[in-house]
Amino acid sequence: MDLDSLRQKSAKVSAPPIDVPNVTAGTSSIDDLIALLQASDEAERRKIRKSLPLFAIAAVVFTVAFIAVLLPIAGVVNSSALLLRGILAVLYLSLLLVFWTRMRGIAKIDYAEPVSSFLAKAERRYAFGSRTSYVLAFIATLFLGYVAYFYVSDVAKRYFDINDSSIGLLVTLLFFTAVYAFGLWATRKDWKKEKGEIWLQIRMMRDELEREEANGNS
Repeated sequence: MDLDSLRQKSAKVSAPPIDVPNVTAGTSSIDDLIALLQASDEAERRKIRKSLPLFAIAAVVFTVAFIAVLLPIAGVVNSSALLLRGILAVLYLSLLLVFWTRMRGIAKIDYAEPVSSFLAKAERRYAFGSRTSYVLAFIATLFLGYVAYFYVSDVAKRYFDINDSSIGLLVTLLFFTAVYAFGLWATRKDWKKEKGEIWLQIRMMRDELEREEANGNS
């Protein structure tokens, strides 16, 4: 089922109006919903484009700092500084690649493809979290967790004469638990504000279309 064939039915295929942030009226047809998604996707693309220079600067700074540790003029190589700067350089380079890929993906969205597949992709795009985001978050946590553990253990040893590595591990776990708990709450709150209502609109429109198709085939 393509978009042109649905335009004649869109007057009777509708979803209950929902208050979407920055939208004065609820979407009531396929065309309305696609227009809303276009505006929302473009807003996200612009937001990512504005943030890319910051990630690029951070990636360059930590990459240069990492290389500087290896230069002969640096004298004795500081293994702690080398590890920290190397991990941060990899992290920011990875984030730069992820967000650039995300921005390019948004620019390539085909709003004229068959409605059923378009809405399925939109639902995944607007859902809270995804397999890819969870994998990336896990990898980033491994990097940052190791850096934090290494740093906390080093501080405990040098300034508090604590040589027990389990103390550093415990502090790191408690810190990351608190940060991730707050981060999850803040992220979900932000998702509900910016994307939650739109995702629900997509979900209801898909259900409505499935019922229409089932009734048409019966």
